[in-house]
Amino acid sequence: MDRIYFVDNPWPNGHRITSFHWEAHFKYEAADEKRNGLYFDLHIETADYYEEDIDDEDDEDEDDDGGDWQAKIVWNNYHRCTLSSQEWDNKGFLVESEHSPFDLTALDGKEYAVDFLTQKELENPDLNKTAFDVYLLGHDASAFHSIHFTKIEGECYRIDWKGKLAQAYVGDYEFKYDFHTTISSAVFNGIYIPKEISDKQAYEFLERFVQMPELFEMNWRNRERRFMIK
Repeated sequence: MDRIYFVDNPWPNGHRITSFHWEAHFKYEAADEKRNGLYFDLHIETADYYEEDIDDEDDEDEDDDGGDWQAKIVWNNYHRCTLSSQEWDNKGFLVESEHSPFDLTALDGKEYAVDFLTQKELENPDLNKTAFDVYLLGHDASAFHSIHFTKIEGECYRIDWKGKLAQAYVGDYEFKYDFHTTISSAVFNGIYIPKEISDKQAYEFLERFVQMPELFEMNWRNRERRFMIK
């Protein structure tokens, strides 16, 4: 059972992950051409924070000096977490561009550093440009992600992911809270192809942004086109 841990929150044993998805999409109309390319998308949903509490009396045993982060009653008001590049917008993180096309055979052992914001960016963070949105204690913010892929067998990968969180919902944009998770076995769910582009255009993007496009084939899933690994 995969779990996600929010360091120093009221549940040191973390929270059960109920849903995880890993797929990709192309960006091809960005105003900044350097942002065009193949983007990975990750999506996590958890069970209710309080799912494994034995009784409600635990909620009364809180450290008032710890603030919202250490207060069960606050967490329980928001029920569960969604950490996603897809849930609210078409975001994700760039894995390669046309200048360095994505190499599937080199993914094993690859680690991506995502949204390591500069001091200037931290002074006025633009959350529209970060790779992931998060609903944690309200609609908060995430950055400083390290995402590591390890091939385990066939096309299955372990994903080790850690990052930082800010309580943006209450106006605090300091990324001072840590989280980490390990997805023990993840399968790539393909490259999503939007309805507005033709098959021909989709193959052109595949050849533009992916090394060895012959490793992929176009399939239909739930009335959607995707490039899947053969």
